[in-house]
Amino acid sequence: MSEGVAGPVATGGRQGWVSQILGGLRFLATDRYGLLLLAWGLVAFALRPALLSAHAGAAGWPYAEIRNALDPVALAHAASVIQWVAFTGLVALAVIAHTRYAAVNPAAFASDASRFRIAAAYALLLMTGYLLFLWSPVSVFTIITNDSLIFFDSTYRISNGLVPSNDFPTALGAAQLYLPAWAAWLIGGYGGSVELASVWVALGLGLVCAVVGAPRMPVAVTALLLGVVFLVTVPAAMLDRWGGESITLVNDDTELLADNLTWAMFYNRWGWAALIPLCMVLIPRRDRAAGPALGEIAVLAALLTFLFWLKASYFAAGLGMAAIYAFLNPAPWRTLGLGAGATAAGIVCVGLMTGNLLSYLNDILLVGKVSGARADSMLGLIRRNMMEMLFALAPLGVLAAIKRFHWRDGLVAGSILAMSMFVINQNGQFENMSTLIVLAAYGAVRVMGEADAQRVARIAAAGAFGMLAASQTFDRGLVLIDQAYAILREKAREPAEWAGVAALRGVYVPERESMFDRALTLSDLDETRIRNVWLSGQFGRRQELRQGEYMQTLLAGMEDLKPVVKRGETVNTLDMTNPFPFLMNLRAPRGGWLTLHMNRTISEEVHPAPETMFADSDHVMIARISLMQPTADLMKELYGPWLDANYAARVDTLHWTRWSHRKPSLRPRDSGDP
Repeated sequence: MSEGVAGPVATGGRQGWVSQILGGLRFLATDRYGLLLLAWGLVAFALRPALLSAHAGAAGWPYAEIRNALDPVALAHAASVIQWVAFTGLVALAVIAHTRYAAVNPAAFASDASRFRIAAAYALLLMTGYLLFLWSPVSVFTIITNDSLIFFDSTYRISNGLVPSNDFPTALGAAQLYLPAWAAWLIGGYGGSVELASVWVALGLGLVCAVVGAPRMPVAVTALLLGVVFLVTVPAAMLDRWGGESITLVNDDTELLADNLTWAMFYNRWGWAALIPLCMVLIPRRDRAAGPALGEIAVLAALLTFLFWLKASYFAAGLGMAAIYAFLNPAPWRTLGLGAGATAAGIVCVGLMTGNLLSYLNDILLVGKVSGARADSMLGLIRRNMMEMLFALAPLGVLAAIKRFHWRDGLVAGSILAMSMFVINQNGQFENMSTLIVLAAYGAVRVMGEADAQRVARIAAAGAFGMLAASQTFDRGLVLIDQAYAILREKAREPAEWAGVAALRGVYVPERESMFDRALTLSDLDETRIRNVWLSGQFGRRQELRQGEYMQTLLAGMEDLKPVVKRGETVNTLDMTNPFPFLMNLRAPRGGWLTLHMNRTISEEVHPAPETMFADSDHVMIARISLMQPTADLMKELYGPWLDANYAARVDTLHWTRWSHRKPSLRPRDSGDP
């Protein structure tokens, strides 16, 4: 009997599979969503691989034909656009599917659990799409190259067993140092390491947004805020416009570098993104009588722990938001106590793992004596960001117009505005306060939550929020094209002078041209030559030096060091960063600061004693031509006389002043190899 039953079941199963396949093909051929899905599949998995393979030099059809039709730069641009379309198409298809499903099954989004799952799915989708279609183990710097190399230096020091703040002073937290170091270890190089670490951070912050948004707002609003978090965290461009445009030569044609690509100060982007969910918790829950869930408090404590180990100013802002969150909820003292205890426990746990909690706090206090509070530019910042602030406040204006504005709304608005101004001012930024979008979301959710609000009021509030969100989404989203294009453009160029340095595998600096040679011909005196550098050409520069000129100084420094550095010896550079150990695979020095910046980490009044700074330095380099010339000049003023007295040799070259070999009577006994 069992055999007689099995036969029809198996046949029905086969017929079921056949009918499902035919139904799927019919859907792709007739339904508009199916046609979009088919078109996206062709772009993502046929056209994109073809263009990338043609760009990489693959032989045969159709790759040769593509290269014949497009020059290398045009091919790079076309391929980057298709990469971006593959990524954004995946997200757009998910949004359409979400919208259609919600229209048919609105009850499916009625519970907090379902709203969390949908928002979390968006976070996973953004990460997967970026890694699948856009990311590669390559980094491109068009501005602030010197600052970006700080994190290659920190990765090298950590990989050599040094512990931040214990073995080298820095007020930069472990989160921004260890995550890129882990990524570099995973992929086997510096190129693409910070980008990969940023994707992990974006995923984690996106999941926090999903947790916070589920009990408070429609899933569409949560997903949009989550997308802003991703686009603040991941693209390589700075949040504000910086440095202008520049010109370089690609295949003997001038190329305008409109892309402001850098990983300098990426921790500021991480910090702004982390503050978005901390502002989201100020939006009232649907069930206002219910106290915060323990899980939510634990997630927020983890977020504050991350900010503590990222940068002190963002942690201070996050603490303010967390305190207001506690007192706007039932049982405020219980919420505050649980949150403070969980945050402290998280901070201590990370401190136990890294072993540098006390030394990190000491470095923060030391740097605080240098940078301190900054209030002189507040009025200018308000004027510069007035339009964005008014858009953020517009939904609350609608709430006031329908006479539903409450004192709590004013407290939340004032808190977010004050926190945003504090962060942007304290970190020397000018615009793009990403947290303002949450203020707009707060007002929109409040208006939509009023049952008697008229349709026009709902549209006005949602429209103001949508316009502010769209401006950030499109602006940051289009940077992904610049990032993909820069990678392909640089791969198509002839190798740069520094391409043979093993540590710079997968690292590109597009702005290659140098005016140094021209300046050299104008004088026979070094001091006059240096002055001529600042007067020469300006060739569309973004900074005092072109990035290629900075790289040229590093190559010159390496050539100067090679004959004198012995095995096991260290080099300490008194500039924005110390690039020579990782560039030359030297022993990383103990005691040398990770980053030096005049009036930000060091000043004429507050600076380490030379006996501490150079305790493990066999060679000391100070740039004579620097991207941070005031810092280099201050270093020479502070430490030059001591170095002259305590080192056996001083050598001045065009680009560097080098002191070599501590005098035997002054050398520490334990300065040998670790």
